[in-house]
Amino acid sequence: MTNSLTELKHQTLTVPSDGLRLSSGEFLTEVVVAYETYGTLAEDKKNVIYICHALTGDSHAAFRYSPDDPEPGWWDPIIGPGKAIDTDKFFVVCSNILGGCKGTTGPNSIDPASGKPYGAKFPLVTIKDVVCVQKMLLDQLGIPELYCVIGGSMGGMQSLEWSISYPDYVRKCICIASAVSLSPQALAFDIIGRQEIEFDPHWNDGDYYDNADKPAKGLSRARQIGHVTYLSSAAMENKFGREQKEGNDSIRSGKFSTSFQVESYLNYQGNKFVKRFDANAYLYISRMMDMFDLAKEHGSVKDAFRDTQCEFLIVSISTDWLFPPSQQLEIVSSLLSNRKPVSYFNLDSQYGHDAFLIEYDDLGPGIQAFLNGKVDQGAQDSGDRMDLDHICAMIKDGSHILDVGSGGGELMYALKEMKNISGICLDVEFEKIVECMGKGLSSIQLDADTGLGIIEDNSFDCVLLNQTIQQLKSALQTIKQIIRIAGYGVVGFPNFAYYKYRLSLFLRGKLPVSGGLPFEWYNTPNTHLVTVTDFKELCRRHDIRIEEIECLADDVLGKLLISMGFENLGSDRGLVAISRQRIKA
Repeated sequence: MTNSLTELKHQTLTVPSDGLRLSSGEFLTEVVVAYETYGTLAEDKKNVIYICHALTGDSHAAFRYSPDDPEPGWWDPIIGPGKAIDTDKFFVVCSNILGGCKGTTGPNSIDPASGKPYGAKFPLVTIKDVVCVQKMLLDQLGIPELYCVIGGSMGGMQSLEWSISYPDYVRKCICIASAVSLSPQALAFDIIGRQEIEFDPHWNDGDYYDNADKPAKGLSRARQIGHVTYLSSAAMENKFGREQKEGNDSIRSGKFSTSFQVESYLNYQGNKFVKRFDANAYLYISRMMDMFDLAKEHGSVKDAFRDTQCEFLIVSISTDWLFPPSQQLEIVSSLLSNRKPVSYFNLDSQYGHDAFLIEYDDLGPGIQAFLNGKVDQGAQDSGDRMDLDHICAMIKDGSHILDVGSGGGELMYALKEMKNISGICLDVEFEKIVECMGKGLSSIQLDADTGLGIIEDNSFDCVLLNQTIQQLKSALQTIKQIIRIAGYGVVGFPNFAYYKYRLSLFLRGKLPVSGGLPFEWYNTPNTHLVTVTDFKELCRRHDIRIEEIECLADDVLGKLLISMGFENLGSDRGLVAISRQRIKA
């Protein structure tokens, strides 16, 4: 299909008369950028998505160059008509980075001053320099803003830099399996990889382009070292185990080579890489990734994101030890503390870091919901109307709210319309996170029992915990987290002392099933049996102030019992506003 074909384009950038000044203080007098585009640019030019590639990627992100091209671009399952990044809707741009070797100015480019390849004389570049060149490209293409910038791994670093360096230009930012800086372990692997290249006798201090022998062995070993970090232990066990091939046809020969499948695989990957990549480019790009450090540059991670204006989606991978989920949660925590709109989910995958190039069944819907989600003007089912009215009365207009156990975001959606609030939904289920994002709501995938600890003090004005507390393993700890995070919270729960529930047990000898408790005993998510009286006693014992309490019932007898003072007997659910205990003067 013609709309699934693309072509590699080149743009010579207009730079100042003395050249493009880099972070190092050095200048480049000529800069050419190789890039590709997919889809159609809208008339107002505001439908542009920019794709940032990873360490060894390039501008060929999707489609094919010709109908008989055997290989589409590296993210083709995500980009295209009707796909997560829908080219029927968006105009997608991807360029090779500065310092690369796929058409953009880099160490294998000709130095205008000497007429020879730069080699190791090419100036050091940073992620900030890379993003600066990308911005210059888009400016020359006449793009007034980015609808979204997306990147995985080192591409994620670029997307974060975009949000910081050009906050007025970016509306949405997606950062996948990346971090604000590399861990010491990841640095170590990069350092060893670069040394393999530099210690290759054919590297020749970077001046090897006219030589018959290139630093192929060093580059191959660097790639093999890097490739190990992209896979998880489970993925390697499933892919190779300790299986050996018949005979020893390993590319590497010698006394100490083996016939293990994993050695053959790594040798294959290393030698394939040598055919498509430049050793000097690998040195420059891996170093720029190592030197990326937002906390060092801005004073702290929180300060780095203080002036950002876009919506964020941060994605982690459960088995990624190169960029472990704790690093993505650090970004989420910093954005939450700055009260920025951020969504987050974790890809549960066995594939390790490479999962963002494999797990399209989950990654695709997540990206699609974030890109396309918006608050519709039509009515939404917000659940129990009585609960909603009372919760609205307990919340100030314009509050910044965290809804713990949000489900599909029905309550948050209603509160946005009724109380002009901002906020974040929190749920443990991936499907619920996608549903919330589809409604245009920021949503993070965390377990309330363990995940609230990443959120800094006073990051919210109010925390909602409606019909969730009875399902938590550690209800008391969660309540303490609520008043730490916000100082004020609204907790709703089914009252197990309700007279109908008591009668069900007394007369029928069966646990109750009702609208408030819709589960049979064998499939209920409820862990704790809580009553209004129990909740009051919990607050009293732990110095939690009850600001307001509403005992609710839908039936006439229940309402009568409540009016007579028998709240614990008449209410089928409780709704309590809590806060930190005030210290007496």
